Amino acid sequence: MLYHFLRPISWFLCKVLFDLKTEGVENLPSDNKIVIAVNHASYIDPLALGAAIPKKIRWVIRKDVYNVWWLKWLFFLTGMIPENGAVGSSLSSLESGSTIGVFPEGTRSWDGRLQAGKRGIAVLALKTGALVVPCAIRGSFEAYPRTALLPKPHPVKVKIGRPLRFEKTEAPDEAMINSALDKIMSAIRSLMG
Repeated sequence: MLYHFLRPISWFLCKVLFDLKTEGVENLPSDNKIVIAVNHASYIDPLALGAAIPKKIRWVIRKDVYNVWWLKWLFFLTGMIPENGAVGSSLSSLESGSTIGVFPEGTRSWDGRLQAGKRGIAVLALKTGALVVPCAIRGSFEAYPRTALLPKPHPVKVKIGRPLRFEKTEAPDEAMINSALDKIMSAIRSLMG
């Protein structure tokens, strides 16, 4: 409920401050049981993607960020998932039809470039067989880099790619995980241009 109340506010702020544009909405599957995988360069990213994608997204959030005392209540009420035990929580959320959002890099980039991905996104994709929708956010680093105190107006664009399908596997081995991770990160990189 709170997420659906906050989404129009995020959309308005992103439109006014960052001239938010979205490309590729037609690539989103109608099914909610999907994983959104996106680059991460700024605190703006979850707001921009939440505004661009007309689905409730349950973000997987780093444990230290989730536990920030003045934000924890908001994360809890909007259904966010702390990274500690995230694969298990995400599996059950996907089974109940949720859309999961993941920043495969695990943290914001220092220079705006795509960092190496962590294996959790690949394990999640393989264990669930859920469609993975690669996305790229451009301009958020320039609008609000990690080193800035406050954001500044700068155009932000969300590009939504075609879904990636992985065969469901109960116990994926390292080769399968590495292959899936490479495929996901390559798709994000190509959307970043």
